[in-house]
Amino acid sequence: MNLMQAIKKAAYFLEQNTGQSKEECKIEVDYIFMHVLNTNKSKLYAELDNEISELIIKKINELLELRLKKPLSQILNKHIFYKDEFYINDKVLIPRSETESIVDEIIKQGDLIYKEKRRCVLLDAGTGSGCVGITIANERPNWQVIMSDISLDAINVAKTNTSLCKYNNISIICADWLKPFAHNSLDMIFSNPPYISADDTLINESVLINEPSIALFSGEDGLEDIKNIIHFSKKTLTKSGILFLENGASQAFSVKSILESEDFTDIRIHLDYNSHGRFTSSRNNNG
Repeated sequence: MNLMQAIKKAAYFLEQNTGQSKEECKIEVDYIFMHVLNTNKSKLYAELDNEISELIIKKINELLELRLKKPLSQILNKHIFYKDEFYINDKVLIPRSETESIVDEIIKQGDLIYKEKRRCVLLDAGTGSGCVGITIANERPNWQVIMSDISLDAINVAKTNTSLCKYNNISIICADWLKPFAHNSLDMIFSNPPYISADDTLINESVLINEPSIALFSGEDGLEDIKNIIHFSKKTLTKSGILFLENGASQAFSVKSILESEDFTDIRIHLDYNSHGRFTSSRNNNG
């Protein structure tokens, strides 16, 4: 069997046995083959006519079977976010492409703060793998980026990933959301908190089984942690500081209402790649 035949066979296997699209299966198969063959995509596709050994086929099949039980990012312990490949395990939420879509907007707004104040202190609250904080630290070396999480397991993953940062502008602390931070100390806050309601019946079974519940569920309505973050942000953000929140696809207007009740201004709803109202940004009217 040559490499092209093996790739097609593997992709068909995932199409038949997962709920993913044909394109999603193809992407995952490419990563599986690159991992087993220790190669990159350009080299992989330059060798499609090459025969592959039974040992390689066996390793591929083992990973395909395991893929039916676990997300590929957890199997390979890596996931690409923005421009970098992050270490991932089952103690942190797997980075989503939806989250990636807000990074450029955070940087755009932060640039305006930096231009005015000659500084920008950003907190990535509930950092998990650290993918957002580290990405922004790499893009803006003059900013100070703080990454926090209440989970020591998550902190350890984020620390591992700080090796991806090209600059010395990151600090990591263990914290219960914003409680340890001083008044008027942060120019921007980003958080992708848990936002799934406790009785949600639509959550993907693979997510429920394989990803940490502490990163998924937030009270009866899914908004408990978001309310907490918004409340404490009033004190920790500087005057006109900006709060970015990720939320569930149907929660944007509920989050907007909470922000309004806490006197935040300039509230905007931002769409993700799928045109869902996935984020809000707002400006602190206190401080």
